[in-house]
Amino acid sequence: MDIARVLARIAEGDREAFAEVVEAFQRPLFRFLGRMGLTQAVAAEIAQETFVRAWRNLGQYQCDRAEFSTWLFSIARNMALNELTRMSISRESLMDSAAANAICARAAPVDEIMQQQSTARLHLAFSKLPLADRTALALVYVQELQLADIAALEGTTVGAIKTRVHRAKAKLRELLGAEHE
Repeated sequence: MDIARVLARIAEGDREAFAEVVEAFQRPLFRFLGRMGLTQAVAAEIAQETFVRAWRNLGQYQCDRAEFSTWLFSIARNMALNELTRMSISRESLMDSAAANAICARAAPVDEIMQQQSTARLHLAFSKLPLADRTALALVYVQELQLADIAALEGTTVGAIKTRVHRAKAKLRELLGAEHE
């Protein structure tokens, strides 16, 4: 999709062109929000609100300052951080959720159960990371943004983002390794 062309169509009054923006970005945005540690329902609400805010503020987007995806994900990121600040997810509630998922999955094939348990472990470990590290990892590996774009989004340096990513990966390895012991 040529985002510049779609944005030009929107600027010319083609309201339906925004549907192409939603189609192109809804899955990556939803994955990003999930990696931020949000439940599916909350991620869906924030994704929807992100698109509403993007539509309302499209006139404020400046293509010379950031890629459209960076601008869109910064909206989602800010809303996710606000939501995560409001929510105080306790380790017990996450463990209860993982246990409930495992109980519900008993009828599933063994490989599927193992995959679900692995995903639950990763999600739990990911949720233990500081928000800044979690955000950096999600932007690098889920959204596949360049380090310079993430640094601009976070208002920091490329070196700081590299450090966050390295630290977060090391902490994830530690957390996942500790679970096996």
